[in-house]
Formats: sequence, structure tokens, C-alpha cells
Amino acid sequence: MKKLMFLFLFVLLLVSSAFAQTDRWIIDQDDGDIRMRNQLDPDPSQTYRGTIDEDGSVRMRNYDGNTLRGNIDEDGYGTLRDEDFNTYRVKPW
Repeated sequence: MKKLMFLFLFVLLLVSSAFAQTDRWIIDQDDGDIRMRNQLDPDPSQTYRGTIDEDGSVRMRNYDGNTLRGNIDEDGYGTLRDEDFNTYRVKPW
């Protein structure tokens, strides 16, 4: 009985971690300024600030000097790349 209970708890732990939420970022836009922050992390050093041009070009930087560049279209979809060439997809939710 104890083995069955342990197996059930182990499977439950695996399933719950598989459906855990990934980091969600919130993008705020005001005229030509744009700000992106993690929804769950209030650390201001991880908040990216920058500009967005009329054609959708985005350039952002955080306090640590990390940069993000890319494009976001009028519907809110786009891609951003950091200095290590990691790509992040952006979509409205």
C-alpha cells in the first residue's frame, strides 16, 4: 500500500511539473517607449526598457546591460533576440 501511495505521489509530482507555467513577460507600450518585465519577478534589474519605431523595430536594454532587438507587428506578434542570439517569440495573450 505504501509503495502504491508513493508511486501515485511521484507521478503526481511529475505531471504537475510538466504543466508548470513558464516565465511570462508583460510588455507595456507608451507612444514610442516600450517596457518588458517578468510577470512573477518584480526585480527592476530584469526589466527591459527601450523604444519601438513606427515600422515595429524594437531595441531594449536592462540595468545589467543585456540587450534585446527584434520586430513586433501591429497585432502584437514578433520575435526578439538577445546578444547571445537566443530567440524569444512575442504574442499577445
